[in-house]
Amino acid sequence: MTVNDVGREGVRLVSRLAGVAISVPVVAGFVLLGAAVVVGRSLLDVGRKLLEARLGAQEPRKAA
Repeated sequence: MTVNDVGREGVRLVSRLAGVAISVPVVAGFVLLGAAVVVGRSLLDVGRKLLEARLGAQEPRKAA
């Protein structure tokens, strides 16, 4: 092994570590974004059902 070979191995190791260091936050960001979308949609659904229940309870009852 020459000095150049050792240097190339070091560069490969650093570039692999840099790739992992960049990809982990990107993947975590997408996971968090997906979780935020699911929670947001669930909250909207709960709010919609609450509003429907409240409006349904306030409607005047019609005489038969």
